[in-house]
Amino acid sequence: MYRKKIALALCALLVVMAVLAGCGAKPAPKETLEKAFQKATEMKSADYKMTFAMNMDFPADAIAENPQLAVSAQMLKNMELAVSGAYQQEPFQMEMNIEAKLKGDMAMNINLPIVMTDQKIWVKVPNIPMLPLPKDVVGKFVELDPKELAEKSGEKVTFDAATMKKQQELGQEIGKVFFKHMDEKTFLSSVDKKDAKLPEAVEANQIVKFAVTNENLEPFIITFAEKALPEVLDLLMNDKYAGVVTFKKEDLEKTKKDLTANSGDKLKTAVAKMKEDLKIKDLQITTAVNKKGFPAYHDVNVDLELKDKGKPVQFGGNIKAEYSKINEKPEFKIGIPKDVITLEQLMAKINGQ
Repeated sequence: MYRKKIALALCALLVVMAVLAGCGAKPAPKETLEKAFQKATEMKSADYKMTFAMNMDFPADAIAENPQLAVSAQMLKNMELAVSGAYQQEPFQMEMNIEAKLKGDMAMNINLPIVMTDQKIWVKVPNIPMLPLPKDVVGKFVELDPKELAEKSGEKVTFDAATMKKQQELGQEIGKVFFKHMDEKTFLSSVDKKDAKLPEAVEANQIVKFAVTNENLEPFIITFAEKALPEVLDLLMNDKYAGVVTFKKEDLEKTKKDLTANSGDKLKTAVAKMKEDLKIKDLQITTAVNKKGFPAYHDVNVDLELKDKGKPVQFGGNIKAEYSKINEKPEFKIGIPKDVITLEQLMAKINGQ
C-alpha cells in the first residue's frame, strides 16, 4: 500500500513538472504563461542552475515492519542535489556539473561533471570515498558512444540533435495543452516580486503562480483527466513525434479509452476517495518571466500528506531552475574533454587488469 501512496505523490509531482518542459499593461497570468511557452521555442542557448531536494517520512510501525523505508527516507532528507552548466542547440553541446551533498553521519560531497554532444557523452570519474577507484582513472573522462550503446542493447537510436529538438517541442506542446484547460481564476495568480523570494540575479518582469489546493483538487483532477490528458495522449501518438517517445501506440490508445470509460461519475467517486487519503499542504509552481518574455526561473514546491490505513506518510520536494544569458554565446567551462578513456579501459582498471 505504501508503494501505491508514494506513486500517487510522485504522479502529482510529475504532473507539476510537466509544466516546466516548455516553460504597456502586463498581460493576465494565463496569457503570460502561454506567451512564455511560445517564447521558449526561441531559447537556443543558456546558462542554467537547478537544485533538487526531497523529503519522506513514514509512520513508526511502517518503519518497524520495513527498516529499509527509514534508510531511504533519511537519505533523501539529508541529500541536496545541484546541477549547473550551459547548453546550445546548434551545434548541440551541453555540459553539467552534478553536485550531491549528503549530510549527517555519512557526510560526503560528490561532483560529477558531464559533457554531451550529439555524437558523444563524457563522464568524469569521481572520487568517492566509499567506492575506491584506481587513482590513475580518477579525474579522467569516460567517453561513451550513445549510438553504439543503443545498438548493443537492441534499442532504437534516438540520441541526435533532431530528436532532442523534437523532445523539447513535445514538452512545450504538453505545457500548452496543460494550461489551455486550466481555469485562470481557479489555479493561476500574479505574484509581486517582493513576495516571490527570487534569487537576486533573476530578472523578472512578471511572476505567475500555479497552485493546487485541497479546495481545487477535484476540478484540477477532473480537468486534467477529462480534457488535458486525452490531448496529451494524442500528441504522444502523433506521427510527428514518432521515435521521440518509447510508449507503444496501442498502449496509449488503451489508456485514452480507459480514461473515457472512467470519466464522469466514476471519476468523481475516485476523486472523493482520493481526497480522504490525500492532504495538500503545498503544491505550486512559481514562474518568473523576464522582459524578453522568456521563462527565466521556476520554483516547484510539493508538500503532501498521504494516509495508509489511517496513518500519515509525508512526501515533499522542491525544485528550482534558473536560466541566464539566454541566446548569448555560451562559455563552456569544461569544453570537449581531452584526457579520456573508454568504458572498456575503465572496467579493465577496476578489475585490476
